[in-house]
Amino acid sequence: MLTACAAYSEDCSEKLACAPDPEHTLDPCAGEPGTAPALDECGVFVSEQGDDNSPGTKGAPVKTLQHAIGLAAHGRGRGEAPTRRVYACGGSFEEKITLPSGVDLWGGRLCDGSDWSYDGSFGGPNHPTIIAPQVGIPLRVIADDKEHATSTVFGVRVEAADASADDGKSSIAMILSPGARAIVRQSKILAGDGKDGEPGEDARSVRANSGVLGNDGADACTADAALGALPVATVCGDGIESTGGQGGDGGLETGSDGTSGLPEPLGNPAERGLGGFGAVSMACKEGENGANGAPAERAAGANGAGLLDEYGWVGVRGRDGEKGGVGQGGGGGGGGKGRDSTRNACPAGRPQGGAAGGSGGSGGCGGKGGKGGDYGGASIAIVALQGSDLTVDASTVLGAKGGDGGVGGTGQWGGFGVDGGLGGHGLLIDASRGCRGGFGGDGGRGGDAGGGLGGHSFGIGSVGASVAITGLAKVLPGQAGKGGRGGNASAENTPGQGQAGLARFWYPFDTPDPEPAR
Repeated sequence: MLTACAAYSEDCSEKLACAPDPEHTLDPCAGEPGTAPALDECGVFVSEQGDDNSPGTKGAPVKTLQHAIGLAAHGRGRGEAPTRRVYACGGSFEEKITLPSGVDLWGGRLCDGSDWSYDGSFGGPNHPTIIAPQVGIPLRVIADDKEHATSTVFGVRVEAADASADDGKSSIAMILSPGARAIVRQSKILAGDGKDGEPGEDARSVRANSGVLGNDGADACTADAALGALPVATVCGDGIESTGGQGGDGGLETGSDGTSGLPEPLGNPAERGLGGFGAVSMACKEGENGANGAPAERAAGANGAGLLDEYGWVGVRGRDGEKGGVGQGGGGGGGGKGRDSTRNACPAGRPQGGAAGGSGGSGGCGGKGGKGGDYGGASIAIVALQGSDLTVDASTVLGAKGGDGGVGGTGQWGGFGVDGGLGGHGLLIDASRGCRGGFGGDGGRGGDAGGGLGGHSFGIGSVGASVAITGLAKVLPGQAGKGGRGGNASAENTPGQGQAGLARFWYPFDTPDPEPAR
């Protein structure tokens, strides 16, 4: 019986050779990274001594990793199919690179003898390919068009400089963009230190605007009905004003009451800026002093985990201090009267009205709050974003020190409240005089701000990603940053203290809620 691969010529006695079975053809590029042969048809070769004008073969390697990755992903040209692999010599490459999923990066090659063999052992290469740019995230893996395409990163040492991420605060060695897939094997992925958060901006050291002196009331005998002194106002911005109460009118038989200062105080303070009573059976009363504006409390320190995105980690600033309350204007003084039951205050032939009351002084503006302290930078060796797939095998992945949170800014002192205007002078009888307006209240001090969040230290930080860590991997955090102190707080004064960062070998962030449909 003939086999499926047998073939004969027209002369049945002559047997022809069978074509090779494609299912059993050996792939010359197959094998483990440490032992598979390094052939020109299997990958693009890169060396510190190479030239990017070269084709990227063993005999003519290119110089930069990113150029080699581009050739491996798209082919060397002239119709050559992409090799999807990069062989890199041991040595230092000060560049940040982007690796499409499905393109392998096999480093640690021994290139001196031109054989490009892997110069290492199970513990990693003796002369690894070091990827260590001075700024930026050294290695980023992005999703490829091919479904489930996975990159193997082998025999490399990825080193992030301190505070070298795009925000200038965090240090992140490797990021898997959404949907990317990578296996890290026999490599070291090392984050640097995060930067301490900047202190929050202090509010101005000079006081907020002070109040305005009240107007004096008109004297007795200048009019039968002397109008009370007009109110004054301090404009504090944001539509907020402090207004002294108007003085009471001077009259013939009675004086009018002064009006209360504004804004009305909250709660039940001892002084409420009420207007003084006008003269009736007795002399007038002065306007009451305005209530002081409430000082703002120290704002809360930062808390929460922050979030991960394509640029790295975004932390949480301390809360800004609130504005201090505006001082209430003083109440207007009561008006006097021109006559009582026994006599007139004014000589015959002159107007007979009593003196007018002075208006209250306006209150001082509330001080502005300080600005929240900035968060300290994080130290994260590998960030894996939504839908990505990461496996760490026989590798070392280390976080370093997270930055301390910044101290909160200090608040501004409120402005002073000032004197009310004098009441008008009287004649002959005491009840003919006008009464002075009350003092405006002082503005409240602006709130000190909260301290910033301390920077995290993670071996791996992920959000919505699949992460596998084998027993042969060493994944560890470093030291988390301290939370920043609240503004104007001592080391022992905890209100306003920012939360300390976290130190975890792996920290899965909560997946953010999807935005609602519009």
